[in-house]
Amino acid sequence: MNAQFLPFPLNVYALTLELEFGGFEHLHFGVFDDQVQPHGNYSSAQQQAQDELSSLLLPAPAAILEIGFGTGAFAKTLARQGYQLTALSGIKEEVDAVQGVDANGVDFVHSSLAQFKSERRFDVVLVQQSAQYFDALELLAFAMGVLKEGGQLLIADEFTLDDSEIRPEPRPALVSFLQLAERCGFAVQRQRELGRQVAPGLRIFRELLLKHHRAVIQALALTQAQFDELSKNLETLACKYEEVRLSYTLLDFKKDSGSQGEGRFGSINAFAVNEIPPLFDKSFDALFDAEIWQWKYGNGRGRAVCVRDDEKLLAHYGGAPRDILYFGKKAKALQICDVMVLPEYRSFVSRETLFFKTAATLLEQQVGNCAEHLLGFGFPNQRVLRVAQRLGLYDVTDRFIEIDYPQDENIAVAGTFTVEVFNHAEASVSSQVNALWENMAESFADNIIGVRDWNYLQYRYFQHPLWGCGGYECLALRGVNDSKLKALAFLKPHEGGRLLMDIIGDVQQFPELIAALHAHLFERSLSLRTRITLAHAQALSLDGSRQHDLGIEIPCNIWTRGPAADTLKNAWWLTAGDMDFL
Repeated sequence: MNAQFLPFPLNVYALTLELEFGGFEHLHFGVFDDQVQPHGNYSSAQQQAQDELSSLLLPAPAAILEIGFGTGAFAKTLARQGYQLTALSGIKEEVDAVQGVDANGVDFVHSSLAQFKSERRFDVVLVQQSAQYFDALELLAFAMGVLKEGGQLLIADEFTLDDSEIRPEPRPALVSFLQLAERCGFAVQRQRELGRQVAPGLRIFRELLLKHHRAVIQALALTQAQFDELSKNLETLACKYEEVRLSYTLLDFKKDSGSQGEGRFGSINAFAVNEIPPLFDKSFDALFDAEIWQWKYGNGRGRAVCVRDDEKLLAHYGGAPRDILYFGKKAKALQICDVMVLPEYRSFVSRETLFFKTAATLLEQQVGNCAEHLLGFGFPNQRVLRVAQRLGLYDVTDRFIEIDYPQDENIAVAGTFTVEVFNHAEASVSSQVNALWENMAESFADNIIGVRDWNYLQYRYFQHPLWGCGGYECLALRGVNDSKLKALAFLKPHEGGRLLMDIIGDVQQFPELIAALHAHLFERSLSLRTRITLAHAQALSLDGSRQHDLGIEIPCNIWTRGPAADTLKNAWWLTAGDMDFL
């Protein structure tokens, strides 16, 4: 196999081994004994890793489907031992590299999991250092579909062990992966931890990489920055193994379909949009809107866990990612939305219900200290929230209230602002709006707020399906003397008046800005209301305004490890614009 045909960073690994040892058979780092072996035994350490894996396999002539075969060497070895091998890779370069050479009876296939079709059912699905690159739900559902009853799923990969600190980590948490595997119908048979034995090989390889750095950079046309980053990552990875923050784990699962319960778990890719309406219509007092669904989840924006049978969706638990400032630092949150369970499965009393299983699965996959999203939040009704609290999924951080502003002729307005329709198509608006947001963001160093920059506002309002039919309006508030943009206000028709969805500007000026907006609407014979988390209500209140409790509490995730509820209490700035269904 020509190293230069492989994608980065596999090409770097392959070429480094070729330069040092004259060739390479495997692209993984190997398993070392307690004493660090000399460089000359690097290949024997790689062989040790293969032997550890082989020792767990069902006996030949079992039919094996290997996912992510690397050089293909292990697949060929197993084929020579009498196994029936199909080796699958989504990387075209890997498949191209093994075509036209002696395949030893291995059927090498270029395909994604979703596109792979086979009438055959396999005895074993083997995944070596590839599981972390797949959506866990997709991988487990795929393995469940192609394995025979009682078949073996054998995984060797890196997993996160320590999620006690805020530290984004792309590798799945081991405890969550094991829970998910059980929900998907797999029973763990054996588990081996080899992280400390893998760590020495990372440092040895890093030494080899530095030794051959000029040749590697030149042959593969790398930048120095790419090389330095890869070298740094190797050292970081070795430290994580030694500190037991990461594990290198061999997992031996048995397919046990009887443990799946009511249906099969899947991700957002496990259903089509046209399957949603029956579930949606039975879950909410509203008709399904395909345009809104596409706006919310389309083009890779959404996250979801579903449960289905062969004919229909039984449950869905969705989430919409949101960029946030977490006490002044950039982070991500997942807004929970579209929690749906068919009436005949709508039991909330225990952790054996579809509600709990879908909720726990989404949180485990998406939310926590080491996950893509640090926080989860939403606007559930009180019944759902109380159930989630009892099941240990959520806690409460604040309440959502509505503020009504008095509509009379004696509204006091300072007269320092003018109000006009905002032309969002002008070329210079993005920089003006971003300047407003940056000024506003400085006031939230001690709080949590969703980013409201130009890109977000475009998506949330101007690209929303309701924008074109008058569902929202955007007003610009400018200084009377300099006509400079001071704030933007987004409003929605609501009960004969307007609901203030969002306001972006100087927080210290919000009372004056609200008063000017209020006066403008009064001239149009329109009332004004807004919604805000209770802890921040004062910022949007005026003399004579009234607060009404909406019966909506703001939850936070407590199922996976993340910031404590006490840390988040009264910290969220959330307005009506943060609600996905308004």
